[in-house]
Amino acid sequence: MFVRLQAAWPAYVFSVLMAAGLVGTSGCDSPNAVLPDPPPSQGGESTPSGTTNTEVDDVVDFCADWPKPAVMIAATGQMHGYLEPCGCSEPQYGGIARRADLLSQIAARGWPVVPVDLGGTLRRSREQSQLKFQTLMSALRDMKYQAMAVGVEELRLGPANLLSQHLPDADGQNQSLSFLAANVVLFGDPELGTPLPHKVIRVGDRTIGLTAVFGLTLKSRLPNLQSGGVEILDTDEPLKNAIAALQAESVDLLVLLSHGTAAEAAKLAKQHPEFQLVLATGPVEEPLANNPVAIGTTTLAYVGHKGKYVGVIGWYPDSEEQPFRFEMVRLDGTRFKDPATMLDHMRNYQDLLETANLVESEPALPHPADGEFVGAQRCNECHKKAYAKWRTTGHASAFDSLRTGRRDIPRIHDPECLACHVTGWNPQDVYRYETGWISESQTPKLAGNQCENCHGPGSRHIALIKSGQKMKARNLVRVSLEQARDKLCVTCHDLDNSPHFDFESYWEEIAHPGLD
Repeated sequence: MFVRLQAAWPAYVFSVLMAAGLVGTSGCDSPNAVLPDPPPSQGGESTPSGTTNTEVDDVVDFCADWPKPAVMIAATGQMHGYLEPCGCSEPQYGGIARRADLLSQIAARGWPVVPVDLGGTLRRSREQSQLKFQTLMSALRDMKYQAMAVGVEELRLGPANLLSQHLPDADGQNQSLSFLAANVVLFGDPELGTPLPHKVIRVGDRTIGLTAVFGLTLKSRLPNLQSGGVEILDTDEPLKNAIAALQAESVDLLVLLSHGTAAEAAKLAKQHPEFQLVLATGPVEEPLANNPVAIGTTTLAYVGHKGKYVGVIGWYPDSEEQPFRFEMVRLDGTRFKDPATMLDHMRNYQDLLETANLVESEPALPHPADGEFVGAQRCNECHKKAYAKWRTTGHASAFDSLRTGRRDIPRIHDPECLACHVTGWNPQDVYRYETGWISESQTPKLAGNQCENCHGPGSRHIALIKSGQKMKARNLVRVSLEQARDKLCVTCHDLDNSPHFDFESYWEEIAHPGLD
């Protein structure tokens, strides 16, 4: 779906690790050079033997040559609100439904699996985000997730929202989804019950000790922490306490979930060799070529962004040479399907959006160009050829696709979908402009992606024409090819929703005259 990294770690990622003394220089004399994998002889870090870093082909089974692990950990993180592929074009990877199918396939092999998440689940902090978080947490519980590290996006929702999603274990076995963060305290009460500083997972006759930290470099993204009931502590003492508590329970495997920068994760791995495995939020969304790395006796792995991949880690405690195997499994639509239970979650999410009526209840903002939206039919009064061309394009029927939606689940009440499928919305920041689309009953003239999404609200243009100021009217709505290519089309045809977008070829499909 995205441009892949074909070289080793990006230079800026490698440079921060090198500055922290965590990787060797390997003869690199330029900070912007393409860097090879760090050799084992420098800095004590290497790629653990037996790991898989190649691209995943759709027809190749995941972990095909692995023996059965004692436990498989399935790690996700930094989903940033991408619950599912939007379905606007193919191929698109990811989605919680395909993730659930992956976990089911692992379980069907008879492999014990422990799913965990590193946090960063949302993109925005709005009412829709809260409904999405509610849906996601319910879906993760169905997938038997055991832990989620608390990150920036979760804390932005506020402590009350986290508490509302905290469900204590009914059986006392501590085997349900928990928020984790050794150095985060809500409402000044470390005994509140969430987030937990650590957790023990029992899988057969094995025990896994989990803890998590919130990176201090991310505090700047959470202004007014204290007044909002969130306290971020220095990591050293809380992490030592969590390690001691887990060691007191004689866990077999000690795992750290690090929600922070790449440099922070690597530093923690070096400072705390008690962890056999550190799972970290990564610097880029595609798989890194050199991933995971060994820092001393600790394996450090990153798991990507936007839910397109799942990092699966096979644990082989009886193997001294290769205790872990790792693969980034791409959630493509060939190997992984949409289970009915996950589709039910998506239907429920759309029902929540309809009930909340966010399209009307959230405030609309004035358009930067001023004026009111008039609809393409008004444009047709003077621009008949342009209108006729528009009617032949997918833009004209963009709203119709939401009626059916992906997997027959309508999206007509979903602001994140409407923003590119109707007229009068900001597609990147997902809010309605004043006089923009509301509903089929109230604003039917604005269905589809119409002229005014590119040329601006038409009322001022019409008024200038009527007053005889034709040149001023023309300049007001004129859009050059350069503006269309560099600023306009990509607001909807971005890498997430239109991975094959090419301006020149797409423009040929919609090219239209100005004045007839």
